[in-house]
Amino acid sequence: MSALLNVRDITVAYGQHSPVLHDVDFSVDRGEVVGLVGMNGAGKSTLLKAISGGLKLRAGAVEFDGADVTKTETPELVRRGLIVLAEGHRVIRPLTVRENLEVAAMSLSPAKVRQRLAEVEDLIHALFPVLTERRKQLAGLLSGGEQQMLSVARAIVQNPKLLLLDEPSLGLAPLVIDRIYESLDAFRDRGVSMLIVEQNSDRVAKACSRLVVLREGRIVAQGSPTELSGAALNSAYFG
Repeated sequence: MSALLNVRDITVAYGQHSPVLHDVDFSVDRGEVVGLVGMNGAGKSTLLKAISGGLKLRAGAVEFDGADVTKTETPELVRRGLIVLAEGHRVIRPLTVRENLEVAAMSLSPAKVRQRLAEVEDLIHALFPVLTERRKQLAGLLSGGEQQMLSVARAIVQNPKLLLLDEPSLGLAPLVIDRIYESLDAFRDRGVSMLIVEQNSDRVAKACSRLVVLREGRIVAQGSPTELSGAALNSAYFG
């Protein structure tokens, strides 16, 4: 497999403060699912923002799909297929479920929005039948778990090549977490690459082929979930 994402020795800081990320270097291959784990404050969410164009780099480079995108802004990255599922339930609350999906397709030409929704309708219904039942309901009236399902459905509509997920299971009931990860399995089966940030290392380990451990802004370990389990993972987390 060739790399879809290359993060090349990036250093990131907020303003003139000391760096939050130091010489971070790793890749995500095409079709690969990578789990990014670490304690609170390790720099995981900052790393996702840097990759997706939300933060300027102090040093290093980001390559996506064969091109240097270090200075590329987020909307253009979205058009190229780099999609972020941010922490929390990022839906447009005053719009209906159906309207949220239509907005997610707006990067396409208006004539293709309906076509794209038709292409993914069966998949969204299979994964999240409750969204079909509530397609006319305002997103703000959905439960937290249903809003997260809608967030994932919006990502499906956007047809990602690479999906960056920040704590997709945060604050959700176990049954909802299972449904969210079933949907991520469907992404993987369709060849979508993913970088998943999770506090729940046991859960993400079941979904990915490789774990990357971040501690105090530095990558301290990489390996398969089998290689980084038990004492080895604890050692990487805590030093």
